[in-house]
Amino acid sequence: MEMILLKGLDMKRKILIASGAMILAASGVMAQDTAPVAKPAPIKPADPFAQAIAARQVADFARREGDPHAMLTAARMLKQVPMTDGATPAEGDAAFSPDALFAEAKALARDDQALLLQIRLAQSASGRGVTASAFGKGLVRRVQDVGARNAYRFTVTAKGGEPLRIGAIGDIGTNMYIRLLDASGRQLCLDDNADYAPVCAVTPRASGQYRIDIGNKSAAKSRTVILSN
Repeated sequence: MEMILLKGLDMKRKILIASGAMILAASGVMAQDTAPVAKPAPIKPADPFAQAIAARQVADFARREGDPHAMLTAARMLKQVPMTDGATPAEGDAAFSPDALFAEAKALARDDQALLLQIRLAQSASGRGVTASAFGKGLVRRVQDVGARNAYRFTVTAKGGEPLRIGAIGDIGTNMYIRLLDASGRQLCLDDNADYAPVCAVTPRASGQYRIDIGNKSAAKSRTVILSN
C-alpha cells in the first residue's frame, strides 16, 4: 500500500513538473509575440568613390583568374558610378572605363554566345535611377597622359573637416604614386607602393587649396584616370 502511494506521488510530481514546463514555454512564446519587432538597420548611401575602387579590384581579380563573369561585374559596377569630366581629357580613353572593362569581359568570354549577349545587354543598358539618388553627383574624373618618370600636378579646393579622396588608375603594370600637400607644402598623404592604382584619403583640418602630384615612375607614359570626390 505504501509503495502504491509513493508511486502515485511520484507520478503526480512528474505531471506537475511537465505542466510547469509547458506553462513556462507558453509564457515564453507569449513574451516573444509581444516583444517589439527589431527594425532592420538603415542601408547606408552608396559611396561612388569606394565603388569605383572596388570595381578596379574586381577587374584585377578577373584578369588574374581569366574570369569573364567577374570582369562583367567590374564593368557594371563602374558603369553605375556617375562621373563628371573635371578637365579637358586626353584624346581617347583609358583602360579603366566601363567600355574598356566590357571589352575585356568580351575577350575573356571567347565564343560563349550566351555570355557575350549578356555582356552586350549590360553595356547597352542605361543606369537611370542610380545617379540621381544613390550616388548624387558622383565623382570628378580626369583622363591624363602622365609621362615616363614624370608627374602631373593640379590643385583642388577642399573643405575643412570633410573627407578628400583622390585615386589614380594608370595603365596596368605601371608604377604610379600620389602625393597630397597643403598650401604650405606640408605632405599630408603619400601612396607610393609600386602599384598602378594609388589612393590618398585625408580629412583636412582647414578649408583651402591642396596640391596633388600624380607621378609615374615607369619607363613608358601612362594613360591615367584620376578620380576625386
